[in-house]
Amino acid sequence: MAIGRRIWPVQGDPLRRNPSRAATPRPTEPGVERFMWYLMRVSGLLLVILAMGHMLIMHVLVQLTGQEINFAFVTSRWGTPFWRIYDLLLLVLALVHGVNGARIIIGDYIERGGLRSLLIGFLLVITFIWLLLGIFVIVTFDPNRAPAIGPFS
Repeated sequence: MAIGRRIWPVQGDPLRRNPSRAATPRPTEPGVERFMWYLMRVSGLLLVILAMGHMLIMHVLVQLTGQEINFAFVTSRWGTPFWRIYDLLLLVLALVHGVNGARIIIGDYIERGGLRSLLIGFLLVITFIWLLLGIFVIVTFDPNRAPAIGPFS
């Protein structure tokens, strides 16, 4: 099979043989790949903390206090800068972490060349658009200007 990089078997110490990309050692030379290696680890750790906090607040504490998650709850929550920053961090870290993982998968399974560059470029463009849209919604959200449209209004 000549697709992508050869990750199995690894030459050298038999105890260090592992086909998993997650088990790859930290890149030794500085550059983009080393930065992305650190980004995956740091963003993953922060995402665990932020996502657990989100689950605790939105799905446990709200239920225990007898409240409902509705438009009024979200508007009161987004009335403070803390929650907007919290949700913005959750959005940015999740999107960047996921896209970096997708970039690694594309790099593993597609040989170097035009298709690989095209897919990674398309992924980056779509990511940039979704990131801008998400940031725009969180930053410019104003509940007073929201029209009363739909079944939940």
